Amino acid sequence: MGEDSDKKKEKKSKKKDKEDAPAEEEAAPKSEAKKATKAPSNVFALFNQAQIQEFKEAFGLMDCDRDGIINAADLQGIWSQTGREPESKVIDEMIAESPGQLNFTHFLNLFGEKMHGTDPEQTLKNAFAMFDSDKSGLLDEAYVKELLTTVGDQFSKDEIKMTWKEAPIEGGKLDYVKFVQYIKRGKEEDA
Repeated sequence: MGEDSDKKKEKKSKKKDKEDAPAEEEAAPKSEAKKATKAPSNVFALFNQAQIQEFKEAFGLMDCDRDGIINAADLQGIWSQTGREPESKVIDEMIAESPGQLNFTHFLNLFGEKMHGTDPEQTLKNAFAMFDSDKSGLLDEAYVKELLTTVGDQFSKDEIKMTWKEAPIEGGKLDYVKFVQYIKRGKEEDA
């Protein structure tokens, strides 16, 4: 009977170990989940809901294969859509900016860093300057409208109206330098 009692205790001990093991395994992912939610919550706190939605839309446009990760092929596709030949060195540098796979959280984090640390205004100016062949700081209004309505996340007529209502346009030309200032700092600062 002593042996049976010992076997029962051993079985109970093993059963208890098995029951405890999943609880420990579950506890680890929960703590990892807490860690994972802490970092994004800080990133998400940098932006309001409208901005986050805009970033989601932009991410969706860039994620050509819809796998939740932006990779070199996705960036090459975006460049091709703008009518420019993708430069593999530049694309590799862009991908290298992300600490790991460029998922939406990392994407948002990169923008958070750019907007709250490095010089994002210059980056926006450089993006507009890609279309400014004479480097005047001005772009033809009709050309910008065409780009906004035919490339990438195409603007609706209402979105164009809303954008043009705020955009510094004179004589059929968009002053993109001033426009970037409006985007980053608001119109009031320009006055």
